[in-house]
Amino acid sequence: MKKLFLSVVLALSALVAGAQEVSVKYQPEVELGYSVGTGTFATGRVNLHTVQGVRVGQYFSAGVGLGLDFYHDLSESCELFIPITLNVKGHLPVNANVTPFLSLDLGYGIGATEGVSGSGGFTWSPAVGIRYKKVKFELGYTSQRIQEYGIGFDMNAVRFAVGLVF
Repeated sequence: MKKLFLSVVLALSALVAGAQEVSVKYQPEVELGYSVGTGTFATGRVNLHTVQGVRVGQYFSAGVGLGLDFYHDLSESCELFIPITLNVKGHLPVNANVTPFLSLDLGYGIGATEGVSGSGGFTWSPAVGIRYKKVKFELGYTSQRIQEYGIGFDMNAVRFAVGLVF
């Protein structure tokens, strides 16, 4: 038993000693997209989002997102929501230029125009994408909960986006 324990400790020590330093660097992003509404409250929207975050090593990044979602298919008017999110991404670099990734945004969307003033709710958006050099392409699903006076519903959509990673 002591030999097994000693072997495990030595193996872990060798792994830790041989590990490279993990780099952490600031990584801002900006993207422009369009979301095609789905479900009962199918409403199209134009999206402009930014994420201010950090890249930790080559496989992970996290940051705070801020966006503008312009809902234009509503029956009587156009409305604007401001999503504030936490974004996490897992990256799988293929080479120096190409990096596929998985992304998840979780947060809260705030109604910013008269028709949705005072309403808002939970928003989330999982996505898959690929980055080529500084340009990224993303396909995802997004859901914005709109709730006011205890009554709520979800506005869901399939989202396409193109962006820049600085």
